[in-house]
Amino acid sequence: MNDEVEIIPVMDIMNGQVVHGISGKRDEYKPITSKIVDSAKPSDVAEAFQEIFNVEKAYIADLDAISGRGNNFSEISEIVDSTGLRILLDGGARNTEDVENLLRTGIHKAVVATETIGSVGDLSRIIQTYDKSIIGSLDLMRGKTMSVCAQFSEREPLEVALILEAMGIKSLIVLELSLVGTSAGPMNTGLVQICKETSMEITAGGGVRHRQDLRDLYTLGANAALVATALHHGMILT
Repeated sequence: MNDEVEIIPVMDIMNGQVVHGISGKRDEYKPITSKIVDSAKPSDVAEAFQEIFNVEKAYIADLDAISGRGNNFSEISEIVDSTGLRILLDGGARNTEDVENLLRTGIHKAVVATETIGSVGDLSRIIQTYDKSIIGSLDLMRGKTMSVCAQFSEREPLEVALILEAMGIKSLIVLELSLVGTSAGPMNTGLVQICKETSMEITAGGGVRHRQDLRDLYTLGANAALVATALHHGMILT
């Protein structure tokens, strides 16, 4: 519908299975239970998303790669091959070498996230090298910027978003991890500011419950929304 943001289904993959992410507490994530698919195998979940919701993109967080405990790249390559979905992959990229490794899986774009990027210099080199093959991610926890990089972690989200735009980021995910998997509704105030003050394409992540949330995000100025729980629970129908 043209008065709603685009739905981008989410798969959090850990130990070769799609898990249910809740509030960023990754050590507590368990394999999904879903009304739309009776499997936690990544390719099965991706195919269900594609068939039921007729989507063209999907967002994957490789939680093992993000935490430095291996990766699920073979499963992700299988998704690309079996579905043709344009995958946005967060694999904990810290530098240009990491981005190159993510892109080798055949994905559409590598997510470059404030949570894991090593430094502003690393980010600048990534943007210069892979401009059209990346999407930024502003990771928040209860409204605070998450980053190992002090230049980001000590700043307000809007300020970080403006810095990212000035550095050359054209599309940005704004991900409120405390809302992930909660069905508590998406973030509002901070997102409104970022949509108004920047010209980037904005994808909102965390808390989406139903189609009204998709309409509300559209009204706020967002372009897309990352959605998982509401899809698995049958709260958003085709």
